[in-house]
Amino acid sequence: MHDEARCLWQYFEGDDEGRVLRQVELRDHDGTPVTAASLDEVLRFEERADVATMSRYEQRYGLVTEGRLTGWEGAPHAGAISAEAFEGVWLDARRALGAAAPHPHPHPDLDG
Repeated sequence: MHDEARCLWQYFEGDDEGRVLRQVELRDHDGTPVTAASLDEVLRFEERADVATMSRYEQRYGLVTEGRLTGWEGAPHAGAISAEAFEGVWLDARRALGAAAPHPHPHPDLDG
């Protein structure tokens, strides 16, 4: 889906209830990834109350949109993609963001 206000292409992987499980955002003018976040990863850091790691994760990968995926089907420039296509976008974005934002205090949970 294209977010014209933010000039981003957004890709979402959702569950059967419409929750966002993984999210990728790419700048529309050059395809540079700005977000590649996973709900499972975010919840894991929150459960541990690991604020420092969560902050580093957010700086590197962004956050997953809260709420449900609803109404996107009628949005301009929106459409479904295959699981394989999403996985390719996801892996490319994670590689780019992981390589582009090294942290002075590496944490094993932030690898990949």
